[in-house]
Amino acid sequence: MTLTLGFTDPLATELATSGGKGASLAKSAQNLPVPGGFIVTAEAYTQFVTPLQSQITELMDTEHPAEAIGDLIRSTPVPDSWLADFEAAAQAAGLRDEAVAVRSSGTMEDLPGAAFAGQHDTYLGVRGTHAIAEAVRDCYASLWNPHAFRYRQQLGVDQLEAKMAVVVQLMVAVGAEEAAGVAFSVDPVRGNTDEVLINAAFGLGETVVGGEEPVDEFRIARADGTQVAAEIADKPKALVMDGHGDARTREVHLGEDQQTRPALTAEQARAVAELSVRAEDHFGFPQDIEWAFSGDDLFLLQSRPITRVAPRWTRDESAERFPTPVTPLTWDLVEAGFHYSLNHSFDLMGLPPFDDKWFVMRDFYIYGNQTAVDLYAGRLPTKMLSSVETITESLPEIASQFGWVQELPVRWMRDLDTYLMGIGKLSHEPLEDKSLAEVWDHVIAISDLGTEYFRPNIAISLTQQTLYGALSHMLEMALDKETAQVVFERLLASTETKTSQVNAELWELSRTVRSNPELVSTLRSHTGEEGLAVLDDFPAFFEEFATSLAKHGHRELDFDAYHPTWVEAPHIVLDQVRLLADRETNAAADSDLERKVLQAETEREVINAAPEKLRYLVQEVIRLARAYTALDDLEHYQTTRLTLPMRRALRELGRRLVDQGVLTDPMDVYFINYEPLNAAIRGADGQHSPAEALAGLTAIAEKNKAGYQEAVSRTPEWEHGRAPEVGDDTDGDFIKGTAGSPGEVTGEVFVVHSPEDFSSFPDGAILVARTTNPAWTALFYQASGVITESGGALSHGAVTARELGLPAVMAVRDATSRFTSGQTVSVNGSNGTVTPD
Repeated sequence: MTLTLGFTDPLATELATSGGKGASLAKSAQNLPVPGGFIVTAEAYTQFVTPLQSQITELMDTEHPAEAIGDLIRSTPVPDSWLADFEAAAQAAGLRDEAVAVRSSGTMEDLPGAAFAGQHDTYLGVRGTHAIAEAVRDCYASLWNPHAFRYRQQLGVDQLEAKMAVVVQLMVAVGAEEAAGVAFSVDPVRGNTDEVLINAAFGLGETVVGGEEPVDEFRIARADGTQVAAEIADKPKALVMDGHGDARTREVHLGEDQQTRPALTAEQARAVAELSVRAEDHFGFPQDIEWAFSGDDLFLLQSRPITRVAPRWTRDESAERFPTPVTPLTWDLVEAGFHYSLNHSFDLMGLPPFDDKWFVMRDFYIYGNQTAVDLYAGRLPTKMLSSVETITESLPEIASQFGWVQELPVRWMRDLDTYLMGIGKLSHEPLEDKSLAEVWDHVIAISDLGTEYFRPNIAISLTQQTLYGALSHMLEMALDKETAQVVFERLLASTETKTSQVNAELWELSRTVRSNPELVSTLRSHTGEEGLAVLDDFPAFFEEFATSLAKHGHRELDFDAYHPTWVEAPHIVLDQVRLLADRETNAAADSDLERKVLQAETEREVINAAPEKLRYLVQEVIRLARAYTALDDLEHYQTTRLTLPMRRALRELGRRLVDQGVLTDPMDVYFINYEPLNAAIRGADGQHSPAEALAGLTAIAEKNKAGYQEAVSRTPEWEHGRAPEVGDDTDGDFIKGTAGSPGEVTGEVFVVHSPEDFSSFPDGAILVARTTNPAWTALFYQASGVITESGGALSHGAVTARELGLPAVMAVRDATSRFTSGQTVSVNGSNGTVTPD
């Protein structure tokens, strides 16, 4: 059994071995100024408590188990054999006869949703092997501190699974004239990712970490180290090490001049800021560090990821995913599953969990936490990709760290059958004989199935973006940026997706229509729902159309399950087929062979030009970028299968509430929030009468429905709570967006607010929309250009526009209200600008 490990031992970086603090320090010690030390491993804790296990189990059933178990551990002597190990470890780390800090390092620290900050104990100024052994034992006892015990209960963690490693580290001798504290490589209080936030005080940093004493605050610009702001506190005393007696530390009262003096000079503040950014670069993620000055030396004492930041709610991240208002029940049912998937994805990618909300509903629109996006964005393994030499050296690490990227598509396809069988079962389960509560349980079962299915799906989207970024980065190492972009687009020019397959089927349907002049004429004169009524006169086409709907009828018109799918709004699909029938040729299909040939030739040239040792890696990144493009589209296609059984179940639930006199329309159930709906249904099935339990739902539904309908008629604020400033995205005569598809076009715009506008779209107009999804594809065949309020190069609108050679500009804020149908504009998809004429 390994009792101790030095900070530089590779095993010390493992969370299960060294706990949260210990693993972080061991990683930091690789190339940051960390004071020497060693880890008393979690295995040592297991050895220590194994003889006490039966007593601990018995004490778990007592009135105050935490206190009793803590007392038991404190009364148990440390094995004599450990003292020699501690002596050797201290000597190897240069700690013999030095004062050390002995810090608890739980193995459950830094797990998703389990911070354990301040739950366990730290002992400062410890000297000598016997004192270290006693402090280690007291750290073990602090695992059973009552507040730590209650915290594990709250998290639903098995108490007996908790383990404790201990960090023994050189105590940095910080005098009363010197400073220590904490620093954040980005400002989590204000949500500012361009500044470092520093808290500092004279003496040992425990006064800062504890948060009970006044401290100085400095804000330093990351770009150049200049001081942005400072707030200097009145600091009456400092904590310093005590070289005498057993106290270990003592308080020193500061002179009046020193009390109001900044704890850091401008140069020192810059050095702390630089250290925090170095820690961020080392770990690949923004860090919260503890630091201390001793003489002229600056030390890093601790480093952990920042996972809570002040939110800035914007539409930047959400406008494409959630372009329209969302009903409260839909959002309540999907939100938890989304955040579950998000942290599962971060774990796969080696990123820390995010402990706050990524998306929230505000005034029926979904807003994203833009500070969090900035925090996590762009976390590519750029160190490993910085040069041909470093890539070559890093090949084993790349294979080890990113092997899951190759495995995820295989695992996802393996698990797909379970999801599809679950959909089939839930879709055909009879609802008529179920009670109100049983119907509600059925709704929750559908939601739970979706949550489990969706767990890896955000990882698919994030990995696609990461692969695109890695491929672009590698190309730009060998080519200028403009040429690299052209080569990148050629390498990904022809990727078969589920959407392209469905579009091909719609095109074949349109050929059937085009081949029948009478059917063409009839559909032109009977648009919308009128078109469905005449299909009985054309049985061959009707059968072909019905077959297509049976296969793809779950495709959504809107993210929200409140809205019907293709099979429930077939006139929308029929209008698309009619629009396609007016096209003589299929531009996408006609150029597909040419794109495939160009793609293959480009790939061969790129691989042949790569150094021989890197050819497999380059080829694999290209393959995976294409694979994840197809997989990202397929997972979305399969996700929308949930909509049909969910609409069926909620419609039945709504009917029951209509029968109870709660609602007048079954679909108004979508306007009741989850918590009051769940509480009322459970109450109706229990002690209260149905009428009493459900009575309050009527007012909730009416209020939310009115708010939702108002939201539908307005354009949401781009940043919630902040009115847009004139010229935010305007530069001279043009409006700046994001380049989506190259080319230029001038023409009249047509603003499409919903699928109901499809049938009115004029041939050759420039399409303007909040965003687009696969249901909108037929419009691209009619359009001469595309402008959307959201999205980027990977969005549906951009990808489809590139396939058809249409200039497209994405992320033009308020485009649907800024432009009016018939207005003439010029679209430059190469530089991402729109110029009103």
